[in-house]
Amino acid sequence: MKGAGVIMMVLSGLCFLPASYPRIYILVEEVKTWAEAQRYCRWKYTDLASVHNEQDMAKLNDLIGRYDNIWIGLHSDTEAWKWSLENQDYYGDEGEAGFRMWNNDEPNGDRYYKVCAAMLRTGKWVDLRCTSIIQFICYNEYTTQSFICVNETMSWMEAQSYCRKHYSDLASVRNQTENDQMKMMATTSQYTWIGLYRDSWKWSDGSAHTFSNWAPSAPSTSHKDSCAVSNSGKWSNQDCNSRRKFICYRVPTMRKQVLKVVLKNTHSSVDMEELKEDILQKLSERLDRGLTEGVKLRWVEQSDGKSFHKKNTDKKNCTPK
Repeated sequence: MKGAGVIMMVLSGLCFLPASYPRIYILVEEVKTWAEAQRYCRWKYTDLASVHNEQDMAKLNDLIGRYDNIWIGLHSDTEAWKWSLENQDYYGDEGEAGFRMWNNDEPNGDRYYKVCAAMLRTGKWVDLRCTSIIQFICYNEYTTQSFICVNETMSWMEAQSYCRKHYSDLASVRNQTENDQMKMMATTSQYTWIGLYRDSWKWSDGSAHTFSNWAPSAPSTSHKDSCAVSNSGKWSNQDCNSRRKFICYRVPTMRKQVLKVVLKNTHSSVDMEELKEDILQKLSERLDRGLTEGVKLRWVEQSDGKSFHKKNTDKKNCTPK
C-alpha cells in the first residue's frame, strides 16, 4: 500500500428539506380567525399549511376528511404589484420599480385573484383580467430600440412568454419619459399589455405560490381581509375574521451525522479528489437499501477545500533506552 486517505462523510439528508420533502399536516379542531390560527400554528408547529403539489393536496384532503371550510395558509395581499422583469438592477435606486400611472379609480379589479396592467391610448393604466386578449409591448435590452410594440393579440401570460422568447421580457415602465414613449406606440388598440401584474395570494410561511386548487368560481373576491379555506377538496376564499378549524404543518427535526471513513489508495498516482463524486455515487448505491427516505450523502470539505487527507500508516518500532 502506497498511502491511505481519510475521508469525512456526512449523512446530510436531514440537514435540509427540499421543496419536495413530505411535510406533516396537523388538523386543529379549535375554531379561530385566520390570524389566530396562524399564531397558533407558528407557536405549536411550523406554520399554517402550505400546499405545493398534487401530493401535498392529496395528503391534506385525506386529513380533512368530512370537514369543510378549513383554514389553510393562503391569504391575499392586493398591494403586491410587481414587474415581470425581476432584475432589480434595472430599476436603479430611485424607486423606479414603484412608478405608476393609474387611470382614475384604478386599480379596481379586486374580485380577481390575479390581474395585470394595460396601457390606454391616453398613457394611463388600468387593470384587466390576465386572460384578456390584447396587444402588448416588449422590452429588448440588447438593442438601441428598447421597446417593441407587438400587434399580435395574446393573454398577458402568452405575451410574457412571447417577449421572453423573442426579446427580454414584457416592458417595465420606470418613469414618465418611458411612459410617454410607450404611449406613442399604444395607439392602435384600446388596451396594450405592459409587464405589471398582481398575484394577490401568498402563503403564510413565505414560500412561493406556484400551485393552486381553486374551485371553478373562486376566488370570488380578493381584498385585504380575504383568506383561503379548503372546501370539499377545493379552495375558496372567505373573510379572514370568520372563525374556523384549521390545518398546521411541521417539518421533521433536522439532524446531521458525521462519519470518518478510511479508504485504501493502492495507486499513489490516483487523485482521490478527482474521483470523490464517483466514490460517493458508489457508496450511495451500496447503502441505498439501508438509507432512510430523503437521506443524502455528501463530502465535508476541510479548511483547505479538500475532503481527502493522507494518514501516516508506517509503523515504527521504539526501543526503550
